[in-house]
Amino acid sequence: MKKWKLALTVLADLFLTIFTIMAIIAFAQSYSLFPSPQMVTVFWQQFQQLFWSFFSIRDITVSLSQWHNAPLLSTMMEPYAYSLIILWGALAVSFLIAVTGAYICFLLPRPLQKMVKGIAFFLESIPDVIFIFSTQLFVIWVFKKTDLLIVNPVAGFDNVYVLPIVMISILPSILLFQMTFLAFTEEKDKPYVEYALAKGLSKTAVLWRHMFRNALITVFSNVQYLFWFMLSNLLVAEYLFNMHGFFRFLYEQLHTPEVVAIGLAMLFLPFYIIDVAGKRVIAYLTGIERGVA
Repeated sequence: MKKWKLALTVLADLFLTIFTIMAIIAFAQSYSLFPSPQMVTVFWQQFQQLFWSFFSIRDITVSLSQWHNAPLLSTMMEPYAYSLIILWGALAVSFLIAVTGAYICFLLPRPLQKMVKGIAFFLESIPDVIFIFSTQLFVIWVFKKTDLLIVNPVAGFDNVYVLPIVMISILPSILLFQMTFLAFTEEKDKPYVEYALAKGLSKTAVLWRHMFRNALITVFSNVQYLFWFMLSNLLVAEYLFNMHGFFRFLYEQLHTPEVVAIGLAMLFLPFYIIDVAGKRVIAYLTGIERGVA
């Protein structure tokens, strides 16, 4: 019964979000008629058109040029997959750097911990645009001096992966590092840690076997917000790296509300999966799912 209730809640949230996306786009198409009563009529017509477009997605075409149209699904999947690879790759890199950095920092002496936290705070204040632009200039400078192209600084005919993933993951890594380290610090003063240390367990063993699991609850509680932050970074990165990603595709199709609605719904799905998975992980770690008090 609990699983059916959970499934219904998940589906309800998903459909509510999709309906909200359709309502926002329909309002954007009709708000210019305000305060005329015709606004409501146009809004409802646009909303119905967007709703039924999800059921006829195979019949929708997009304009690639003045003389050429192509099916939406086949055209959209390549930039969609490209952007998702960048996002998931950046999330994995952020998690790896943050957890490793928090673990190393936690084992350092207190003066060095303060120094590391100060550096992280300083880096967090630097806009992501500065990171991206300065890295591109550095790569170009190295190429001019050594004739060695470390990575492609911008996308051309081929997609670029390494530099966008690294650049998008910098600020999320810092934020995730701060959250993880703070969670470690809060766990350190709890009675079970003192008890484990008193029994002779090493600080490293206590950290990995007990504190790390509890700290993950804090991490997974905030990972969906981190993903939204990375999405805004991806928007900037696609422009600065000249990437042929999903945001660029949606921008080129702004004149077609059905394409924008379907695209935003598809863009929402990874965030929703992360949110649901995060809640399941939290339930497992806290023992709720297993009936532990």
